[in-house]
Amino acid sequence: MTLSTKTISCPPRVKSLIDTTLSKLNQDCTNLIGRNLGISKPNFDIITLQKFFANNEGKFFLIKSEIEDSYEGNICTIMQLQDGIKIGGALLGYDDSQIKEKIVKEELDEDCLDGLKEFGNQFTGIIDNVFRNKLPKSVHIKLSTCTLINKENAKDIFPNLINDDYMQLSSLLLIKGFETGQFNIFIQIDLIEDFFGEQIHEKTTNVLILDNSPTDIKTIKRYLVNTEFKSLITNNATETFALLHKEKIHLILIDVTLPEQSGIEICKKIKKTPYTKSIPVIMTSSKPTEASVIMSLEAGAKNFLVKPFTKPTLLQKINKYKTKKKQTVLF
Repeated sequence: MTLSTKTISCPPRVKSLIDTTLSKLNQDCTNLIGRNLGISKPNFDIITLQKFFANNEGKFFLIKSEIEDSYEGNICTIMQLQDGIKIGGALLGYDDSQIKEKIVKEELDEDCLDGLKEFGNQFTGIIDNVFRNKLPKSVHIKLSTCTLINKENAKDIFPNLINDDYMQLSSLLLIKGFETGQFNIFIQIDLIEDFFGEQIHEKTTNVLILDNSPTDIKTIKRYLVNTEFKSLITNNATETFALLHKEKIHLILIDVTLPEQSGIEICKKIKKTPYTKSIPVIMTSSKPTEASVIMSLEAGAKNFLVKPFTKPTLLQKINKYKTKKKQTVLF
């Protein structure tokens, strides 16, 4: 398996959460399968699942856990198939020779698969227990998927998430009596900020997002997590101008269709107000018309984005407004 050589720094409180979780997993999973199991301290990276499978050949096993309540997202645990066979076989009480024979044949029979599913359920329960005690808001984590996965079927299993950024925790997996394996945990990148408000990427550019759709807001925020852009959210004109008074805003994204006052009217007001008129505005819409595009540009908008848009499309439109980092002055 080829692992990424690029590493990142994990925010302190998130790293503490991960360290506690891995310590608990090592202890409880050892008791669960009846063999010494160790997951090493991980290297951290930011990667898409598509890139992971493009870089790694072979068969894998996926444990996908959904996060609910005050947070929304998923944690994906991906191990090599042979490591899954080790765990499933150990849980069923197979001896070493039986497990090694199944590894050579890459044989995940029905009984071993059931053992892995039980492991996945218990594994998710351990994470749920740690997160409930460590996160500032209520959380519930439940098992959603246990299945074989490879580069051919990954897009079918993750149709809407394959290109999303995840924080990858790549660890060594040690099970007594067997060769060292690989163990990868992927946490959706927007959850990293949601957990404690810690930022992965240094933010230099504040983007005010004026939108009434929770789904669209979540999507835009997720796209901007691993960038220099910081998202500030509002859904009406009053809140918008309050934030413009309070914060230094470098760019504004406004949806055309808003419940109380149209986005175009708000754009006009922004452009007529002395302290906000120089801030670039980009209008967005899921149902654009030729008239709405023309009216947006006449109101002072710099550009127009049609929803749904991809992360590359969004960044292509807004990167020109990115604020450069301040240079350090030495005295």
